[in-house]
Amino acid sequence: MPPPTPGARVVEVFRADSVVTDPKVALNPAAVRPMLDAALASLTDGAASPWSVLLPDCGPTARIGIKVNCLNQYLATSVPLVQALVASLMEGLGVEATRITVWDRRLDELTRAGFTGDALNGVSVSGTVSSTSDSSGPGYSKAICGVVAGKTPLLSRIITEQTDLTINVPVLKTHVVSGITAAFKNIYGIIDNPGDYHANANDALPALYALPPIRNHLRLTLVDALIAVLTGGTSDPPDAQPRRIILGQDPLAVDSYCLALANQLRAEFAQPPGDIDTSLLGWLDKAAEMGLGTRSYELVTVTQ
Repeated sequence: MPPPTPGARVVEVFRADSVVTDPKVALNPAAVRPMLDAALASLTDGAASPWSVLLPDCGPTARIGIKVNCLNQYLATSVPLVQALVASLMEGLGVEATRITVWDRRLDELTRAGFTGDALNGVSVSGTVSSTSDSSGPGYSKAICGVVAGKTPLLSRIITEQTDLTINVPVLKTHVVSGITAAFKNIYGIIDNPGDYHANANDALPALYALPPIRNHLRLTLVDALIAVLTGGTSDPPDAQPRRIILGQDPLAVDSYCLALANQLRAEFAQPPGDIDTSLLGWLDKAAEMGLGTRSYELVTVTQ
């Protein structure tokens, strides 16, 4: 993986009609693919084949993982965005559906969020395990990474054995432990013991991301910020409609912008809750110190 560059480019695409509010808040699926196409074009300076620029070592035989976030029953990564991403990958790289895996920690959570093979053009949908009471599935690897922040994590075999690279597709949320959930926090769904890394997230989160099987595998971050949680936590319903997707190759630059965006939107609430607690955000500077990315970003905003 090439080292991150100062001022890493982060692209956001805003489209007002991507979310409708009548009769209830919902996505407009027809708006999502044009948003993704615009983000890919902006990130690659209008390249005719953006996937060849972003994933130059990948071709039709690549095994591509799409790591979503389905933890919150009210706000999972959206099916329309993943549908658009799958179609774009198939068209741009010539990858067959059978070589793409949409995944997260549990299959029952994926199914609850609407991720099925039928909904996604026949791609594989896989949880590391099936549910809290059913451990069937790919499962977790042996302890290949040693002790991390005092505990020994096991990594999903989906990332260590079943895919060659992963596109990280988190949803934008605030969090009582990390302050903000986007690129970095989404990796807690890769390990078997995320609960062991809540009390010490400022140190543990960058240490986990730095593990070679994670850092080298995650090649691109696409944040679903169409609908978001900006004042609650892991299990709270959405309270904002940013109507954006955010794309970048540098995960720390992406998260730094997501934090800025969340604070900006929180300030626009009828009763502003104030900025996200800075005591929860030490992992951002720690990640920069560890060379995992840059806090500096070049923001490109596209409005459709």
